[in-house]
Amino acid sequence: MTLENSSKVKKMGCSYVLYDDRLISEMNLQLFDADYLANNGSHTDSIGSSDAGIGRARVVYFIHNNITMVLKHYYRGGIVSALIKDRYFGFNIEKTRSFREWYLLKKMRSLDLPVPNAVAARVKKGLFFYQADLITQKIENTKTLSDVLSEEDLNSEQWGRIGACIKLFHQKNIYHADLNARNILLDQEGEVYLIDFDNSSIRKDDASWKMSNLTRLKRSLNKFKKNERNFYFDEQSWSDLVRGYQ
Repeated sequence: MTLENSSKVKKMGCSYVLYDDRLISEMNLQLFDADYLANNGSHTDSIGSSDAGIGRARVVYFIHNNITMVLKHYYRGGIVSALIKDRYFGFNIEKTRSFREWYLLKKMRSLDLPVPNAVAARVKKGLFFYQADLITQKIENTKTLSDVLSEEDLNSEQWGRIGACIKLFHQKNIYHADLNARNILLDQEGEVYLIDFDNSSIRKDDASWKMSNLTRLKRSLNKFKKNERNFYFDEQSWSDLVRGYQ
C-alpha cells in the first residue's frame, strides 16, 4: 500500500515507526513504553483473547495532544506463546503485524467504516525477529458487546444494527480475523464499531469466509453465555442479528 501524505516512517535506533503526523507532530518512543505511560498517570487495562489458552495482553490508555489514545502490544497466541511471548520472525517492514494493521485501519477509514483511527505503529527489530506495537485513537463512550450483554438485554433493533455493521465490512470485502464479542463496541447512541484487526485483510469476494466470520462470532457469544451466569444472548438474538446482516 502507498503511504498517505500525512504518514511518515521514521527510524529511531532499532525501531521503525509509522505515524500520522496530523495526530503526532513529533514522534517519541516513550509513547510505546507501557511502563512509562502507566507510571505517568495513564490508565492500564488487561484484555483477553477470545481463544482459550492465549495469554492476557495489556492495553494502556493515555492522552497525547488532547487525544485519548490506546497502546496495544502484540502477543502471540496458541501453544507457541508459552515459548515466544511477543516475538515474530522475519523482517519485511511492510508485512509486520503492526504496519499491516495500521495500513488496513487507514484504508477502512477512507471507506467510512466504523473503526478506530490509526495513530502510530512501531516495529522493534531484533537479529532474527521483531516486536510490534500499535497506537490508535480511542472511540469514546463505548463498551464491548460482551460487557454490555453481561449487564443488559439488547432489543431486536440493536441486534439488527450489529448485523448491519458487520455487513458493511463484508460488502467492502474486509475479513476480520477474530470477530468476537470483545471486538465489537457499542456507544451510548447505539452506534456499532469493530476493533482489533490484527491479521485481518481485504479478501476476494467470497461467501464462505463471510459466513465463517459470522460463525466465529456466534461461537464467541455462546462461549460467553456458557461461562457467565448472566449473559443476555439466545437464538432470537442471533436471528435478529442475521436479519440485520441480510
